[in-house]
Amino acid sequence: MNTQTLLNSLASYKRLLVFFMCLFFAYALAFGQGASSRFSEGYARIINQGKYGFIDNTGEIQVPCLYDYANNFKGGFAVVRMKTKYGIVRKDGSELVPIKYDMCETFSDGMALVKVGSKYGFVNETGEEVIKPTYDFAMGFSEGLAVINVNGKNGYIDKQGEQIIAPKYEFCLPFSGGLAVVMNGAKYGYIDMSGKVILPMKYNMASAFEGNLATVRIGEKSAVINKMGKLLTPIKYDDVRTFENGIAVVLQDGKYGIVNQNGKEIVEPKFDMIDSFMEGIAIYSKGGKLGYIDQTGKEIIASNSEQAKIIFASR
Repeated sequence: MNTQTLLNSLASYKRLLVFFMCLFFAYALAFGQGASSRFSEGYARIINQGKYGFIDNTGEIQVPCLYDYANNFKGGFAVVRMKTKYGIVRKDGSELVPIKYDMCETFSDGMALVKVGSKYGFVNETGEEVIKPTYDFAMGFSEGLAVINVNGKNGYIDKQGEQIIAPKYEFCLPFSGGLAVVMNGAKYGYIDMSGKVILPMKYNMASAFEGNLATVRIGEKSAVINKMGKLLTPIKYDDVRTFENGIAVVLQDGKYGIVNQNGKEIVEPKFDMIDSFMEGIAIYSKGGKLGYIDQTGKEIIASNSEQAKIIFASR
């Protein structure tokens, strides 16, 4: 596909998108409602006289506009708020979790984090409060375990509320790929699900593993490691973004490039900006111009100012 054909396609796509958005908002206004243009699991939030509800993709109201706020549906459930209290509703509008909590998150690993006063606990997907709000702090479940805080120290519990890893860390992250980031004495390392230290606490910063890869900071620079702690890149980057589809955007001396999952620098840091990749394509900026780049570093469009307007309109 040549440049002009791609630009024409982008312009056509933009016109079509605007048409459908206008159609959707016209429908909403016809019924005296404001609406979100984003559907999630076949439902979209609407607002009527300051109250939130949901319509399905036929335009029928499925959850009445009763709530002062509502999140989008995820996994068949949505967090809602009435005045200062939170709960969770099903797609038919019935309450799964009573609207009585001071905070409520969406379900993660089959459990939702809730808060009463200053204490945290969990409810399951049947709406049962299986772990009473007794913790000073907590994070959502991941891989069967959740971070909890007792007397200023962090550890992990299972879904029955049993302590699996005793609270002894100054900081913890949820498990990812069987490992979790922990910190003591301003140094970060990794433990497994039994609490065994797999990678010692020697890093100035560390990210959760994405697959077999994580980003760590040693001194003032960042690098990529695998689960054995092997450096896959030199310790030279100012930043390494999260790996997605086997690649990560890196920053070095104000310029952006790309590394692959083996740590190979497939695009040297030479761009002024590389946006997040979507379906293998990202917007870049170089020398005051905008364009598209694929995951191999191929520049699809070396744009002028008029092309840039179309690129940003298509985002």
